[in-house]
Amino acid sequence: MGVYYIYLRKSRADSEHETVEEVLKRHEHILQEYALKELGSQIPENCIYREIVSGESIQNRPMMSQLLENIQKEDCTAVLVVDPQRLSRGDLQDCGTIIRAFQYTDTLIMTPSKTYHLAEKLDRKYLEMELMRGNDYLEYVKEIMLRGRLASVSEGNFIGSVSPYGYDKVKIDKSYTLAENQESDVVRLIFDLYVNQHLGVIRICQKLDEMGIKPRKKDFWTQATIQGILHNPVYIGKIRWNWRKTVKKYESGEIRQSRPKSKEDSWILVDGKHPALISDELFQAAQEKDGTFPKNKKKTELINPFAGICRCECGTAMVSRPSPKAQLRLMCQHQTHCHNKSVIYAEFEQEVVRQLQNQIDELNFERNQQQKVQTQNIQADIISGLQKDLLELEVQQDKLYDLLERGIYTESVFVRRNAVLAERRKALKQAIASAPAKQPEPIDYQGKILKLSETIFCIQNQTITPKEKNDFLKTVINVITYSRKMDRYDKSPFTLEISLKI
Repeated sequence: MGVYYIYLRKSRADSEHETVEEVLKRHEHILQEYALKELGSQIPENCIYREIVSGESIQNRPMMSQLLENIQKEDCTAVLVVDPQRLSRGDLQDCGTIIRAFQYTDTLIMTPSKTYHLAEKLDRKYLEMELMRGNDYLEYVKEIMLRGRLASVSEGNFIGSVSPYGYDKVKIDKSYTLAENQESDVVRLIFDLYVNQHLGVIRICQKLDEMGIKPRKKDFWTQATIQGILHNPVYIGKIRWNWRKTVKKYESGEIRQSRPKSKEDSWILVDGKHPALISDELFQAAQEKDGTFPKNKKKTELINPFAGICRCECGTAMVSRPSPKAQLRLMCQHQTHCHNKSVIYAEFEQEVVRQLQNQIDELNFERNQQQKVQTQNIQADIISGLQKDLLELEVQQDKLYDLLERGIYTESVFVRRNAVLAERRKALKQAIASAPAKQPEPIDYQGKILKLSETIFCIQNQTITPKEKNDFLKTVINVITYSRKMDRYDKSPFTLEISLKI
């Protein structure tokens, strides 16, 4: 028996009363019985892919990505699925990716009702129709679910996946709402410290940490967490929806998602079924008080060219701290917890330039040592030769049919010769599909060197604004990781690790 895989994934069409594990177990039983009947044995455990995460696209489904990678590397005979739509209900791009992968690796898609051989035009067309029908169904279900969510929210139900701090998500009858828990006293304390005791957000974080009170998922409180509590109307008994909509953008060949804050006029704000933790007057006082505490940063214009690029080794973004009496410095927002000292911006900039120049020197050396051109030409010749052999094989196939129709070949001879041609065709297609993976990836040394040189020029040029520098740097640098321990006796310099996008 050849190499066979099973791919399992729960669909929205499956029963809501079954867990993901229960659905996958039921489908596995169906496919193992099918394999035993058709192949004579069951599929081993190491050849079963179980997708337990929810995701519309292939890039969000790691098991599917691994499966597609493996059928390209190995001589896979078939993949067993309950129905073709389990492979994808994504958009045209995902459908095309799956069809090409199975077609050019000559891998069968086996279901209990039909086997798809994508080298055959009719099977390929039928699979395309199945996958697109699945995508249409997915869009329809999403629209129905959206209407259901909006209707549930308008009734005051809580439909979020994670309950706000101070509440537990509970089910009453057939809908969900919130119930007060032991965290609720901390919420009341935060509002009291902010409104009545006139403490700023940073000082509230410090006080809660000193009291030994911890947030749910971290070891210490952050400004963002406190601000989120102070501005959440859920604590006065309201349900807020659509205040962070998922926005999709196409960037660098991939679809990326973000959840920016929406404008207030696009929110849905209704009375909830849950109890309020604070009064309307206290909540309103917190909103009016917001922004009344003095801040170090008063300018709205960007002054740090590395904003959003440089991060402390603890994972927190480094921010600029200008001072009228001292030089501009960069520091971690959670310095009191990670104990990394700040750095003078000029010294930081100088170190970035030094490391980028080192990168240029290394690329120049590698370019001078490059000996891959000949290898790449050989690989191109191999692919061209394989494609030529495949074309000749198609000509032989046409002649074979001609000899059968003219009565020169008997049916038994035709079947034997046709089987030989089919095996050769499969081997050639697999060789063509795997050849690009074996081909060395060409490196554009000159382009990388030019881009890094432009980056150094951008950093050092005083006529370019920090905002313009920041926009350019984000196209070249992925992240800069900073480290400098806060030890009065340690005179060692800071360290930087620069991750580039080029």
